[in-house]
Amino acid sequence: MGPGILIIVFKGIGDVILTTPLLRALKKGIPDSRLYFLTRRPSRKILENNPRLSGVFCREDKPLSAIRRAGIDISFDFMRSTSSGFYSLFSGAKKRLAFHYSAGHIFYNLMPVKREDNGYTVFDRLQLLEPLGIPADGPQPELSFAPANAARAGAFLDSLPPAPLTVTFDITSPRDHRRWPAEHFVRLADNLKTAYGARVIFLWGPGEREYVKAALASASEKHPLCPDFDLLDLAALLKRTNLHVGTSSGPMHVAVSQSTPTFTIYAPENSPANWTPPGPLHSWAQGELSVLPFETVWELLRAHLLSLGAVK
Repeated sequence: MGPGILIIVFKGIGDVILTTPLLRALKKGIPDSRLYFLTRRPSRKILENNPRLSGVFCREDKPLSAIRRAGIDISFDFMRSTSSGFYSLFSGAKKRLAFHYSAGHIFYNLMPVKREDNGYTVFDRLQLLEPLGIPADGPQPELSFAPANAARAGAFLDSLPPAPLTVTFDITSPRDHRRWPAEHFVRLADNLKTAYGARVIFLWGPGEREYVKAALASASEKHPLCPDFDLLDLAALLKRTNLHVGTSSGPMHVAVSQSTPTFTIYAPENSPANWTPPGPLHSWAQGELSVLPFETVWELLRAHLLSLGAVK
């Protein structure tokens, strides 16, 4: 039986998605390994169809006994917290990896110093493979969905009038400083429909529907609102989307996992170099969002669509 490997990520959905390239590299480097993920319950769904995983543990379930029964030989802890360190130390792993920090020796015995020039945050995660001599296998995140999710996304798209271009918009964020004014997003959507005949689908998550509906009330054009989709339905929808536009948040990372081009609007506090994948599929605008001009974002968005060959 191959080694059991535990990956620990307690943060949000985007952070979990961005760790999936590590799973691919581990499975390629150690084909008989058994990979397990320890996360929080909201992220479980995005891992449940991942064919590389032997199991997913949720922190809320107090899973230490189950983790020890799994037979863990190696742990990767990306949280570097007391609670995550506890799971790493008592998992039974002989090799316990995390990036170096002052109190880390309590929990870990392999602690490389994180390089500051890694750029895209996926490369931070992949750097932690180096002490084991396992090569990376590229930065592309993965999120697998089931045929039922594809069917729901397909039925929704089939219910809409046909269009030469399908664009999804995520105008929300749990952090206020990451929100560009909703009226600007609506104006972008109107321009896309007028200029290119695009159908622009507005996404929403728990607690966001009324905010998005209120924004759409000011639209000059009619834009559909996404149904009550879960994360896997959303992945299936984004798989069939020409471009995803929005804030730096979970849906952007879901789009990247489906190889869908993105255009992200960043606040000054968030680095495009850290969060935007390398390559021509992805572009961005950045500025103080309360004053970032609509015209600036529109011209950058148009240029990105032209570079993708999505419009003429």
